Amino acid sequence: MLAIALEAAKSVRAMTVEAFQGAGSFDYKPDRSVVTETDLRVESALREHFAQHTPDVPILGEEFGLEGDTVFESGWVIDPIDGTRAFIYGIPLFSTLIAYVEKGEPIVGVISFPAISTVVYAAKGQGCYLKTHNGLSRRLTLGTDAPKEVANAVISASGIHSSTYNQREGTTIYHLDRVVSCARDFIFANDAYQHAMVATGRLHGAIDTIMKPWDSAALIPCIREAGGDVCSLSGERDNVMFSGSLLSASTPELAEQLVKLMNP
Repeated sequence: MLAIALEAAKSVRAMTVEAFQGAGSFDYKPDRSVVTETDLRVESALREHFAQHTPDVPILGEEFGLEGDTVFESGWVIDPIDGTRAFIYGIPLFSTLIAYVEKGEPIVGVISFPAISTVVYAAKGQGCYLKTHNGLSRRLTLGTDAPKEVANAVISASGIHSSTYNQREGTTIYHLDRVVSCARDFIFANDAYQHAMVATGRLHGAIDTIMKPWDSAALIPCIREAGGDVCSLSGERDNVMFSGSLLSASTPELAEQLVKLMNP
């Protein structure tokens, strides 16, 4: 399944980059998230790819929902453009996310950053890898010196939504301000990119307060196979892709500290 997912991401790369160069037209969904024509075109192309290679496998996508079953447990999960605002505002850190899920657990993840020719990918039990424009892949393995204390860690978040800085979105108000105050350093980083940087060891923790299954599924196996930890912001490690939030960290100890700081 990993080979099929990688080929799918490759098949839409040129289309996505070409559209990025001329992006600007978009619309709002009922939940105020942004959608572009490219989101729709890329998801349609991915669905066609999977229909050809795995015709009996259900597909869950951000734009067209669930196809092939009534309740999703196993199959492909796709987000054609994760970070749509970055896409339309000219920030090249948007991604295409592809995951394969078995019984609610993501076991294959592909995080493709078309505009910077970078792919992070993983399969359960097979490790996590980074492939860049030179075509070479290297395995990502977090070192034993990864920080266990927030005070020694560089932490990121995708935004201020559903936090003490912005209480208008989400159902839980998380204390992002505590993390900002305690961390060795703190930055805002774009959506899936921040979690990919946790897998590389460049960042030590990444926070997303509002997540959908297609936002999380591809990230989970990549972080875990790199040796990191993934949980919801309530600290749950089962059914994380359906939890509504995501925290990735270089160590379980760091994750636990971040959960405690973030929650009321």
